[in-house]
Amino acid sequence: MPHSPEVLQSIVESSIAGIITIDSHGIIQIFSPAAERLFGYESSEVVGHNVSMLMPEPDHSCHDGYVANYMSSGVARIIGTGRKVTGRRKDDSLFLLHLWVGEFAIDGQPMFVGTVLDITSEEANRSALQESEERFRQLVDNIDEVFILRTTAPYRYVYISPAVEKVFGLTADEAVADPGLFLSFAHPDDAEFVRKAMEEAGHAQRVEVEYRIIRSDGEVRWVWTRYQQFEVAPGDPPLVAVVVTDITAQKDAQRAEASARAEAVRANAAKTEFLSRMSHELRTPMNAILGFAQLLEMDELSENQHESVRQIIHGGRHLLDLINEVLDISRIDSGELTLSTEPILVSDVMDEVMDLMVPLVAARHLTVLAPVGDGCHEHVLADRQRFKQVLLNFVSNAIKYNRNDGKIRLSCSTRPNGEFAITVSDTGIGIGSEELKRLFTPFDRLGRESTGEEGTGVGLALSQRLIQLMGGRIEVESAPGVGSSFTVLLPLVKTVGLQPDELGSPAAGAVSSTATAPGRYSQLTVVYIEDNLANVRLMEQLAARRRGVTLIHAMQGRLGLDLISSSQPGLILLDLHLPDMSGEEVLRRLQAEVTTKGIPTVVVSADASPGQIQRLLEIGASAYLTKPFDIEELLLWFDDPHRMEGAVP
Repeated sequence: MPHSPEVLQSIVESSIAGIITIDSHGIIQIFSPAAERLFGYESSEVVGHNVSMLMPEPDHSCHDGYVANYMSSGVARIIGTGRKVTGRRKDDSLFLLHLWVGEFAIDGQPMFVGTVLDITSEEANRSALQESEERFRQLVDNIDEVFILRTTAPYRYVYISPAVEKVFGLTADEAVADPGLFLSFAHPDDAEFVRKAMEEAGHAQRVEVEYRIIRSDGEVRWVWTRYQQFEVAPGDPPLVAVVVTDITAQKDAQRAEASARAEAVRANAAKTEFLSRMSHELRTPMNAILGFAQLLEMDELSENQHESVRQIIHGGRHLLDLINEVLDISRIDSGELTLSTEPILVSDVMDEVMDLMVPLVAARHLTVLAPVGDGCHEHVLADRQRFKQVLLNFVSNAIKYNRNDGKIRLSCSTRPNGEFAITVSDTGIGIGSEELKRLFTPFDRLGRESTGEEGTGVGLALSQRLIQLMGGRIEVESAPGVGSSFTVLLPLVKTVGLQPDELGSPAAGAVSSTATAPGRYSQLTVVYIEDNLANVRLMEQLAARRRGVTLIHAMQGRLGLDLISSSQPGLILLDLHLPDMSGEEVLRRLQAEVTTKGIPTVVVSADASPGQIQRLLEIGASAYLTKPFDIEELLLWFDDPHRMEGAVP
C-alpha cells in the first residue's frame, strides 16, 4: 500500500542517516536534515546544484561521467551496493562516510537516492585497533619468550609465537600439529613433574614451573613456564595462556655464582686455618722469647742490658699485637668471631681506657679534656672487651699522632636516631681528604711510617669491623695540621635491668684474673705436658724461682696421664698441640677420673680463639693462659694452685 507524501517526508526528516536524491544529471533534489548536519549545508544551499559539490577530487570532476556512463550503458557499478567514500563539508573539511546508492523512477524519469553515514570515528577506531594488533603481533613475533594459547585437556594449540623455534628448535606449525610434542621435550627426570603442572594449569588460576628440556639437537636448556587462565567470552571453550622463558643463561650464572661463592668460602676457610696455624706457630716461639726476656728483666743486669731486654719485650709485644689483630680480622671475614653484646656503661669503659693511657699521656705532656657531668653516663649495646679495644685504639692514636703539649678531648652525645656517640678528638697532624679514603684499609699506614711512631696499619680496620659487628658505625673528621675526631656510634640502651656495677663486670676472657690472696706452698709438684723444648726450658727456670716447686715434664699426652696418675701433682700445666693426642682429650680424661678431676689444670696454649677458650673452660680447665703468657700471672699459680676455687670461670 503506497504511503502518502507526508509519511515519506516524515521518514526522510527523522532518519539518522543522511538521505540525498539526485536526477539523471546529478542535480540534488532532496537533502535531508541528517544530510544537513553531516555536510554543514542548509538544504536550500544544495538543492538544485550538482551533487559533486559534496565530493573532493577526483570524484568531484568525474561524477557526471559516472552517471552518463550508467545512463548510456546501463552497467551499474555502485547501484545497489554500499562502499566507503570521502565527503567534503561546507568548510572544505573531509570526512569518511558510508554510501549506499539505490535507483527509482518518477514519471518514467530515473532518479537516484544516496544514504550516507559518517564513519570517521568508526574507521579511526578500526585503524587504531588494527595498528595495535599489528604492533602486538610484531612484539610477540620478535620477543624471546614463547607465547602460547591452548585449550584445556584434550590439548589443542590456538596460537604459538615464532620464538618457539629459538627455544625448542621446532617451528610453530610443527608444534600446533602435534599437541603432545612439548611434553616430549621435557628432560626424563622432569617429565612427570611437567605433566602434573600441565594438568594443574587446566583448573588452577596460575601455575609456574622450572624444568629442563632436551632439544632435538641434544642441547639441554632450562625453561621457566607460567600457565594462567585466559579470559574468554561466555560460551567459548576455556583457554590457558602459556609463557615459556629460556632461563639457561640465568641458571648458568647461578651455578657459576654458587661455585664462586663456595670457592670463596673454601678460600676464606683455608686463609683462616692458615692464619690460625701461623698464629700458633708464631706464638710458640714468641712465648719463649718474651718469657726468657721477662726472666732476664728480673735478674741483676746493667743499665744497657736492661734496656736491651726492654727492647726485646717491647718488640715482642708489638709483634704479638699484630698477630692478634690479623687473626681477629680473619675471624671477622670468615664469620667465626662472635661477640657478646650487653648494656655497657660508657663512662666505666672510658675511665678504664684513660687509666691505662695515663703514662703515655704524661710522657707527651698532653692535656686530656674529659666530659663534664653525666654526659657519658649512658648505656650502649656492645661487647665490653671489644668496645674497650676500639676506644684504646682511638686514644692510643690520639696520643701517638698528637703534638707535644697538645690536647685530647673525650665527649659523648645522643643522636636523634637512637645512637649514642663517643668521640675522641686530638690536636695532631690530621689526615688529608685523599688519605681518608684509605683510612680503614688494612696495613696502610698513610705514610706515617716516617713519623717514627710504631703501628701496624691494622688497628683502625679492625676497629671498624668490630663496631659494625656490634650494630654500630664509625665517623671520622680530620684536617691536616688541625687534628682528627673519631666517633663511635652504638645503639643507645634506654632501660637497663641490672645495676651499673653489675653491668661493668667483664666477661670470661683468655686469662682468669680474679685471684684470692696467694698462699705459698712448701712443696708443690707440677706436671707440665709440652712438646716444645724452648717452652720446657722456660718453665724449668720459672719453677726454679719458686722454692719447693718440683717440675715434672712430659712431651706426650699419654705419658703425661701416666705421670699424673702416679705422682698426683698439685698443679697441671697443659699444652693443646701434642704429638700423640690433643690436649683437649687429655683434659677430658683427667676430668673423667675421680682421682684427677680435682687437680687444678691450667691450659697453656698459643691457640687464642675465643670459642676454644670457652670450650676448654667448660670442660674443666681452671684457667686458659695464651702464649706468650705473662710470667707474673703464671707464678701466681705456682704460689696457689687453688686460687680460682669458688670463682666462676
